[in-house]
Amino acid sequence: MTDASDLPDDVRALLQEHIESYEQLETLLLLRRERYEEWTVEGLATRLRVQAELIGPALAGLEASGLVGTIGQAPPRFAYRPASSGLDIAVGRLEREYAERPILIIQLMSANAIDRLRTAALHTFADAFVLSDKDKGSG
Repeated sequence: MTDASDLPDDVRALLQEHIESYEQLETLLLLRRERYEEWTVEGLATRLRVQAELIGPALAGLEASGLVGTIGQAPPRFAYRPASSGLDIAVGRLEREYAERPILIIQLMSANAIDRLRTAALHTFADAFVLSDKDKGSG
């Protein structure tokens, strides 16, 4: 039985810090495989057989993470443009691990999503006990 600790550290960190959805994962890996191509949202959606409404947010997250760049404006096109060689190496390792052990990658993504939900819930709970300046003055 294998677990996420079997994955390279940079792959685990990439998934934890930059990949929040299956659409992001598949979009990133397609853009890396086709690194010399520029893609529209519709082109990616068609190729991945996913609704275009899911690709836009996936690309926004990948761009904010320094993994994808935007070219042009009407319509914008997207390409694999890692901000560092370290990110490129991590994405390459992710691609290999996903090809060899896709279930392990999906399990880790699910665990990361649950952790993000727990953290958000804890922050929301804690924020419920923080009094704003307005609340302090009215008591």
